[in-house]
Amino acid sequence: MIKLIQSRDEAFLRFCDRDVFGTRIKAYFLSYSTEFDFVKFWVQTDDLGNITAAVCRFDGNITVSAQDIFDADELHAFLSASGYITIQTDSKTAKKIGFSPSLSGYVVRFTGKTEKPKPVELKKDYELKEIYDIIKKENLVGVGEYLPWLSDTKHRINSGVTDALVAESNFEAAGCAMKLFETDEAVLLGAVATKPQYRGRGIAGNLVKMLGFDAIGKGKRAELLCKRDSIVEFYKSIGFEIVDEWSIISNETEIF
Repeated sequence: MIKLIQSRDEAFLRFCDRDVFGTRIKAYFLSYSTEFDFVKFWVQTDDLGNITAAVCRFDGNITVSAQDIFDADELHAFLSASGYITIQTDSKTAKKIGFSPSLSGYVVRFTGKTEKPKPVELKKDYELKEIYDIIKKENLVGVGEYLPWLSDTKHRINSGVTDALVAESNFEAAGCAMKLFETDEAVLLGAVATKPQYRGRGIAGNLVKMLGFDAIGKGKRAELLCKRDSIVEFYKSIGFEIVDEWSIISNETEIF
């Protein structure tokens, strides 16, 4: 059975601690709760009332966190009827549900088995537009148009589930890395990018290591979604390891 979450549900929040997709769902709930029509949360339960999957729909973009055993037929019918733009979940769940991925990649987790980050000059008075301009030019997945991105990012920052580091060089933003979604158990990192003229200086690597060490120092998992290309070797070189695979199912031809 799939039911709508209408108030704070501790079992739902605990379930979301299970993986990187749950981190995203839980952080959205902590930021928006059930007060807005454009963000909704559901759980799927078995006959005994145990949660088998959690679902978040944010402006048509759906995130799914599911156990190995869940009702795939029911979830397929529910997601199909929901009218999604994208669905993001782990690759095994996507396959079980029966959707063909438009894009896939690796979930990587920071191990801390790397040298400490080198000092980076941080820009303390940065504007979110500076981050957006950097990551938009990199065609990072899911960035979207500026105003919706700005509204959501600012709201999550004000709610305490999102934060950023911005490197400064020559009095301008040179690179960035973000804690996109943070809970009491885990951090989903992302928006890791450097302006072309500042590449080769280790800026992005040091920024993301700073966030990774900060997370594991607090006893949290630090994870990140990267594409299935050479970028995974970069993350391996700075202390990440592959722990899972992700998929995005899209109803649109362009998902960047």
